Amino acid sequence: MNRFLVSLPLLVSFACVAQKGPVPAPSAAPFQPTLVLRPVAVAVTPGTTQAFQAEINYPDGVRPLRQPITWDVIEPGGGTITPAGVYTAPLQAGTYHVEARREDFPAVRVAAVVLVK
Repeated sequence: MNRFLVSLPLLVSFACVAQKGPVPAPSAAPFQPTLVLRPVAVAVTPGTTQAFQAEINYPDGVRPLRQPITWDVIEPGGGTITPAGVYTAPLQAGTYHVEARREDFPAVRVAAVVLVK
């Protein structure tokens, strides 16, 4: 008889034995990306600038070389914003919105209200 066939029941019995001891801890909660924008509302005069700041969190052990944020002014003609978050108001008064979005998690975005008067 083949040695493998003789030892097969022994292998099966070892594989079916339950482990004793503590149950392993569940894995850590999944990473939840955040984005905080400051200021969230501001009033400026036409043609002036306003700096915005975005704060984001990172997964443990990750430190990017630059902050992965993109900036945009939602309304056409609502002014401009630089990659550093410096907004320049248009010459026309109105209510506009500046949006910050995480490049690494594009669904995470926030907007600030800018009142140009």
